[in-house]
Amino acid sequence: MMSNTTDRIIEHIEQWKSRHLKRVYMFVWMDAIVFKVRLDGKVFDKAVQIAVGLNNKGLRDLLSMWICQNESASFWMSVLTDLKSRGVEDILISSTDNLKVFLTPSKQFFHKQKHRSVSFINYGTH
Repeated sequence: MMSNTTDRIIEHIEQWKSRHLKRVYMFVWMDAIVFKVRLDGKVFDKAVQIAVGLNNKGLRDLLSMWICQNESASFWMSVLTDLKSRGVEDILISSTDNLKVFLTPSKQFFHKQKHRSVSFINYGTH
């Protein structure tokens, strides 16, 4: 029973991950959430990269999520290839947390794009 439920959920996730996106996003935020993952008795960090786009109607859209070991230029090339293959033609402004490895791949895909780096803000607890 659990296997059937998992299979149905995975099917919906795959449909969501391959859905067609808007042609243009005014702004796209890209950041990671790091999780501790246990594998074979050892604990590893795994990063889930997220991309959130702001469309021309002012609505946010979670574009996708990717799991990666590190944020290399080739990783970002695969992310941008994915977005492009799903219909994104232009991103006007992108924002990352000072990822220099993002700049070269992004310029290859979106020539007019402006990039802004943001510093990490730790809100902590009050």
